[in-house]
Amino acid sequence: MPGAGSSDSLAMKVLGAAVALVAIVGYLYFGWSFDGAGGIGPTAIGAIVAIVAVGWTVYTRV
Repeated sequence: MPGAGSSDSLAMKVLGAAVALVAIVGYLYFGWSFDGAGGIGPTAIGAIVAIVAVGWTVYTRV
C-alpha cells in the first residue's frame, strides 16, 4: 500500500506535472499570483484542479 498522500496513478502524476508547468509559466511570464489577490484566473485553475483531485480520489476509493 502506498504511503499516506502518495499516488501511484499515472493520470494524477501527469495532472500534477501539467498543473506545475502552468503555474510556473503563469508566474514567470504572466505575473500570476496564487495568493488570491492576482485575479480570478489562477484561483479558478487552482479550484478546478482541487475538484479534479478530490473527485479522482473518491472515484478510486469507491
